[in-house]
Amino acid sequence: MRIAICDDEKIIREELKSVLTSIDVFPIEAMVIDCPSGATLIANHVEHPFDIIFLDIEMKGVSGLEAGHMIRNTDRNVIIIFLTSHQQYVFQSFRTEAFDFILKPITKEKISDVFSRALQKYKEQHHIVHIKWMDSTWVIDVSSIVYLESNRRQITFVTKDERYACIGRLSDYESRLVPYGFLRCHQSFLINMNYIKSIENTAITTTYNQDVHMSVRKKQYCLKAFSNFLVKYRV
Repeated sequence: MRIAICDDEKIIREELKSVLTSIDVFPIEAMVIDCPSGATLIANHVEHPFDIIFLDIEMKGVSGLEAGHMIRNTDRNVIIIFLTSHQQYVFQSFRTEAFDFILKPITKEKISDVFSRALQKYKEQHHIVHIKWMDSTWVIDVSSIVYLESNRRQITFVTKDERYACIGRLSDYESRLVPYGFLRCHQSFLINMNYIKSIENTAITTTYNQDVHMSVRKKQYCLKAFSNFLVKYRV
């Protein structure tokens, strides 16, 4: 797990890191990365994405809200927790689909409560599937799967950068993945709604600009399912 603490005040970053790593539920294997600016946070996230981000709203240069918005545009799963001294920023923070916000001054009680819930969400997001093909086996994080494509008996798992193939039926994976936000949009496609960028006519475009087919027969069902998903999981 990679955790970022982004604040332009060094004393705040050090205090938060000290409190965070002293919490009983803090994972031993977790890495905490120090980011003194919004620009630094964005650059680090592009190179190696974070899982949880503690992000100060009021910073010089790129503000926390701007950094959070830019990161959210390309990452639907990262858990963003905003830090602020002013409550009027709270409602703006939820436009970036923030998991929560913490009003300064920070305390161990506040950090412990929010981080415990964020950790639970992280665990819920990171389920895995095993894929076997000939002599190879892959373990794939469900949250990294953008869509599945079926061609006869071959199933291809498509992530941002990789493709993994196996033999099977799409319906078998559908029953397992629907609880994690997947939608059967076509006889041959199962898409992760976290990665839907747009729906036009019978085409779905992912946040990585991949094109996924949607059948005419399923269009109304898909639009309704995606609308319900947006209401439940996005702001």
